[in-house]
Amino acid sequence: MDAINGMRQRLHQAKEGKEKVKIIFQYPASSKAIIKSGNVIETYEDSFLLDEKFDGEVIYSYNFIAEIKSV
Repeated sequence: MDAINGMRQRLHQAKEGKEKVKIIFQYPASSKAIIKSGNVIETYEDSFLLDEKFDGEVIYSYNFIAEIKSV
């Protein structure tokens, strides 16, 4: 649970600073990581809204985040 709180705080900081982020997701059934990038629009208790580079506004869960990087 602490990891999810840390990710929520990091994404909230990115939102407040209008910082573009790259988020790497690792899903259990996938052999490779999924990378999404964009600006965080909103953070919620169990998910966040990202204005993604190619997909537009998308809601993602914190559960499968492997890494968050500044772009």
